[in-house]
Amino acid sequence: MRTVAVLGAGNMGTALAQIIAGNGHSVRLWSIETDVLEDIRDHRLNTKYLPGITLHERVTPCWTLQDSLAEAWLALFSVPSRVVRSLARDAAPHIRGEQPVLNVGKGLEKNTNKRMSEVLDEEMPRHGGIAVMGGPVIAGELARGVPTAVIVAAADAELATEIQDTLQNESFKVETTTDLAGVELGACLKNAYAIALGMCDGAGYGTNTKAFLASVALAEMARLSQALGGQPQTVYGLAGLGDLITTGFNPHSRNRTLGEKLCNGRDWQEFLRTNTVEGVAACRARDLADRLGVATPLLHTIYDVVYLDKPPEETMRTFLRDFSYG
Repeated sequence: MRTVAVLGAGNMGTALAQIIAGNGHSVRLWSIETDVLEDIRDHRLNTKYLPGITLHERVTPCWTLQDSLAEAWLALFSVPSRVVRSLARDAAPHIRGEQPVLNVGKGLEKNTNKRMSEVLDEEMPRHGGIAVMGGPVIAGELARGVPTAVIVAAADAELATEIQDTLQNESFKVETTTDLAGVELGACLKNAYAIALGMCDGAGYGTNTKAFLASVALAEMARLSQALGGQPQTVYGLAGLGDLITTGFNPHSRNRTLGEKLCNGRDWQEFLRTNTVEGVAACRARDLADRLGVATPLLHTIYDVVYLDKPPEETMRTFLRDFSYG
């Protein structure tokens, strides 16, 4: 049995804590939200983020980062991309030199467009290696044992395998790779493209159009990933294709829902105010694409709607009319 520190008790962090504990390991689950920690301590529930799931007795709530990280062999970050840097800075004094870090959030840093592995490496001078995770994972399904698979990437293949051994069980399969850039970009960019698939729903287009947009999205993701040092084939696996299907076709996906609301005009601003929608920041990858000379017309379309306030239906209609494979 090993000990894992999970930093972030949202739906995904809690679901992964449940998986790891169910695999026989001890989990030290930290959160900044004391009400969530008290709920776990007193009732074995995370009613706020993962209702209906009774948490394993080996999941222990922790009120301080030091307490969570002290005995852990692995530090698992499960927080929105906008707070990864600040959390890494706070956690750094408690990270030991041999202690690896796994980030499971999916996003690029606002303003810098840096991948989360780059942010972690900058803020934590001591660590035992950085790994990232991508793939089709809905937290509630994961916690209930509904079968799925993810991919874990680390520059050190042995570290990726070690994390695989900690996470994997009969319903949760873990592939490994050394392609950090490919996994991170696929996992991040699909959030932006899921907004486009939601726009397709909101505008009343059919399955044909949605599948067409998904194929364009994958091609753009592969081109941009390759330009940034990733392997194009990674995007056509769990961290790109698998993730895009889950996020772009799931009616409960926040990224897809935002796109739908943008096109049907229903309270999208309120939805954005009350929900973390990683695809909004991911749209800024358009700047990366422009700098590298990578053609991403669909990503530009999403950016124009989200950041330039262009009319959603008209902008999508223009993309569909003008797009060409020639």
